[in-house]
Amino acid sequence: MSKRSANFISAFEFDVIREAFRRSVVEDCLPREQWETRAGDLVRSFVGVEAPAEVLAALLDVTEKQGSPG
Repeated sequence: MSKRSANFISAFEFDVIREAFRRSVVEDCLPREQWETRAGDLVRSFVGVEAPAEVLAALLDVTEKQGSPG
């Protein structure tokens, strides 16, 4: 995957990252205060650049609205 801006992530990419995030939180029994760091790490590893605050906020917001991943 080429390195590019994380300002644009397709809906498909967002869904893949969100599901990976949810699974990692559940499998690692990750406390809520560590979710933002984990989300940032996943976006960075998937996209190749630091995730902007808007992407992290959207990822965490969607996860919060769906309820605790546990």
